Amino acid sequence: MPERFSWRTVLPTAAALAGLGLAVARGEVLPALLVAGAFTLAHAVPLRAAEGRLQPGGPAVAAAVAVGHSLPPLAWGAALGLPLGWLVARLRFGDRRSADVLAGEAIGSAAFLLVFWATDTVVPHQGNAWVRLAILLLPTAAWYLASAAARTGWTEARRRFSAGLIWRTALREWPVYLMLAAIGCLYGFTATALGPWALLLAGLPYGFVYLASNRLATAAATHRQTIRALGRVPEAGGFSLPGHAARSADMAVAIGAELGFTPREIRRAEDAALLADIGRVALGGPTLTAGGGYTTTDLARWSATIIAEAPTLQPVAAVVAESPRPYRRPGEARDPGLARASKVVKVATAYDYAVGGGMEPADALEVLHRGVAYDYDPEILAALRRVLQRRGCAGV
Repeated sequence: MPERFSWRTVLPTAAALAGLGLAVARGEVLPALLVAGAFTLAHAVPLRAAEGRLQPGGPAVAAAVAVGHSLPPLAWGAALGLPLGWLVARLRFGDRRSADVLAGEAIGSAAFLLVFWATDTVVPHQGNAWVRLAILLLPTAAWYLASAAARTGWTEARRRFSAGLIWRTALREWPVYLMLAAIGCLYGFTATALGPWALLLAGLPYGFVYLASNRLATAAATHRQTIRALGRVPEAGGFSLPGHAARSADMAVAIGAELGFTPREIRRAEDAALLADIGRVALGGPTLTAGGGYTTTDLARWSATIIAEAPTLQPVAAVVAESPRPYRRPGEARDPGLARASKVVKVATAYDYAVGGGMEPADALEVLHRGVAYDYDPEILAALRRVLQRRGCAGV
């Protein structure tokens, strides 16, 4: 179906027309247009999470309007403004970065409206500002959870990583929603007394948070780019397979997600996989085997020594240093002192070297299974198999 007739175009257009039509029918065109304009502007200057995900200020707009109990204009304005805002986000940030914005905001706003209406109907407030403020907590939480769920199911990353990882990453952004609701309430409670100045009063904290979130996201992106650049140093010197570090890191992230790692644990495993071979440059040769005078333990030790020069990467250095250790010794089920991240890095790097050497994924997995006696934890290999099955690898 051509793009101009696809559901990505038809549904937002239908929602916008429905919102405008209902506003006209109810005689609330101007309030609905003002709310729609606020939602559109919120998409033009969204906050950025550390992972680079865009979060428009829709919850702030919803909280500001809901404080005055103007639910119909909020509903019509959201139906009109969210598609327009998504269009603005697509034009400014591109299709890839804004792909999950409309789903998250539309479902989140619907959850907000439903929960706010139900709570406002059940809980008596009689104009009490504190009760009205408390009533907004549940709708904001509903927006936060519904948006996280929608983005988890919508994002293209679900084809490469488990939904659990995407869900846990989305749930880490609760401070953003709490801050947006607070800013919306600040405007809603002061608009009557301050008039247009209330917009400035609420806009200042949003501006500060906007700048801070962009700087944090930029710093996080710079960190990731630096780690990836360092991971390519052995490849540039011919000491490692081209693209080995990036592929190993991608696989380590996917395996960690299957095992239920926290986002912090996954980031640590990813960095460790990227930098696991940095010691090859220090040892000065592409073949670091016992026959050449070096072992994989020597490689890990040298790599860890280099990584530990950066104090913030010392936990990553510990993962790299332990990665050559067998997951168990004779007479024990597992080594209790060996971190799961180290076992994941060991499997991810070994798998990529096998595939990079010309093996098919199924054959590489079979080779790793031969080492389950001591080298490779069968739990990690089972997670690797699930990842390969999700990615459609033949014969797995």
